[in-house]
Amino acid sequence: MLLAEKVEDLIKKQGLNVKLVVVDSLTAHFRAEFIGRGTLADRQQKLNRHLHVLAKLADRYNFCVYVTNQVMAKPDMFFGDPTQAIGGHIVAHSSTFRVYLRKGKKGTRVAKLIDSPNQPEGEAGFYVDESGIKDVE
Repeated sequence: MLLAEKVEDLIKKQGLNVKLVVVDSLTAHFRAEFIGRGTLADRQQKLNRHLHVLAKLADRYNFCVYVTNQVMAKPDMFFGDPTQAIGGHIVAHSSTFRVYLRKGKKGTRVAKLIDSPNQPEGEAGFYVDESGIKDVE
């Protein structure tokens, strides 16, 4: 959270032209710091504040914020994909686009658009090699 707030200093004081901020494993730090259901409200409030700080900075300085998140297994689910994103409604409603990445067949990956303000749900297959990202034909 402190590093996200330092982005503004990098832009203002050092004059950096920031266009992308990546937050890897957004909810991992919140899950490690707050243990048990008794601290759920505090965790949700801090996570919400962190996401709002990132969104305000992105809007003010015109850069993109890309966050990765964790998933958990839902053992009670019998049909479909048993994984569910961590972070609940706080993360879901704070995100403009939500993309679920998973392994595909024969070393490929699949990017599934879960939520978007102007695009329908859909999937695209791809793979990564030495020359970059390639579409699956």
